[in-house]
Amino acid sequence: MKRRNHWVLFAILLLALINLSPSKQSTLIRNEGDTIPESMSLPNPKEVQEPGHFRVAVQMNEGEFLRLQQMNDEYMNQTADQVDLVNIPLGEQSHLTLLQQFELGDSPDVLLLPNDWIRKFASSGYLMPAERYYSSPLTGEVLGALLAQNEWNGYIWGVPFDVDPYVFAYNPDLIQELGFDQPPKSVDDWERLLSAFKKQSQIPNLLAVDQTEPYAALSLLWQFGGNTATGSPSIFEITEGMQRGIRFLEEIRPYLLRYHVEAQPSPNVWKRMYDGEVVICLVRASDIKNGQHPRMKIFMPEPGNTGKAMWNYGRSFVVSSKSSNAEAAGNWIMEMTVASKQREWYEITGHMPVLKSLYFDFEKNKIPAWVPASLVGSKSDALPVSSILPEQIEQFSRLSIEFMNGHIGPEQYMKEISQIGDEK
Repeated sequence: MKRRNHWVLFAILLLALINLSPSKQSTLIRNEGDTIPESMSLPNPKEVQEPGHFRVAVQMNEGEFLRLQQMNDEYMNQTADQVDLVNIPLGEQSHLTLLQQFELGDSPDVLLLPNDWIRKFASSGYLMPAERYYSSPLTGEVLGALLAQNEWNGYIWGVPFDVDPYVFAYNPDLIQELGFDQPPKSVDDWERLLSAFKKQSQIPNLLAVDQTEPYAALSLLWQFGGNTATGSPSIFEITEGMQRGIRFLEEIRPYLLRYHVEAQPSPNVWKRMYDGEVVICLVRASDIKNGQHPRMKIFMPEPGNTGKAMWNYGRSFVVSSKSSNAEAAGNWIMEMTVASKQREWYEITGHMPVLKSLYFDFEKNKIPAWVPASLVGSKSDALPVSSILPEQIEQFSRLSIEFMNGHIGPEQYMKEISQIGDEK
């Protein structure tokens, strides 16, 4: 009798264990033919995931790299991943050197690239589509202009990290003397401003620009009339608007202060603007941190009818197609681009965030009031960024420097630009 009671008690306990056995870490897999489901325990990803060990290569100035190192250290302290962060010296041939590393199979797992180089790497088969390693949504969350620069062949090939649009910094006292409240908004405004400038003799320079930056020259041509083409597949097509922009650039050339930011000794264009020698300066938004002064205001033009106003320089993280640590790399990229990091990055470096949500509450996130709504609400400057753009822009840069220095005339400038060609 006692033995029978023991078996009954054992059976009750066994049934209780069976009923309790499916846990939160299990799922049911139904075989074909509606057979009885079998229980399969799913491992906890956090428990079984192997620590990642990967390389990240960037190109930054010393201050930016120091902050990124701090962000990386914080990430490694929170995870088991080991991330080797390398800063590649800035230089004209650096991206070509990186391409050679990819060709030799010795590429970093993660790379921070200027957006205009991404299609070059992607079309060569060196990159992995972002959807394979980045689980958060990009479309709808990230500025459309940057995603457009990263698109190729139906995929997005990089996760935007920051944006550094070209803007106009200006001396409000000087521009008011010329009858304006802010830099011109249209081609006609530019012509009226130049006419007023010619009638005075106290201010030596109407406009300052770093002549070594090709996208600065391109932005000027758009402002002066080159943004009126519709449906053009090429940045360099010599349309009627582009012709007007080139001729106006020739007209303004005698009053153009041409400088190079990295020149030694430094040209100190900010001091010249404060001292009343320059009315307007075309700069990247991040440069403003170096020139803050009460006698300075910022203006970022709205895009024209075709969505072209100023070039939005941006950088994105990409992952090598040969990387064996894509998942870990994606987690690292996600952490480097969260809203809190974006906010801190902007405050420290002046490079603006890529997440739309930060612009919606611009006062809390210290986004300046001069940022137009079009930067968030449209695909401004959503231009055809072809895989051969790096080669094209190198030719355009050389021609623009020769033209702005008066070594070639407008007709030759237009002729040679038209021969830059499109992607075949």
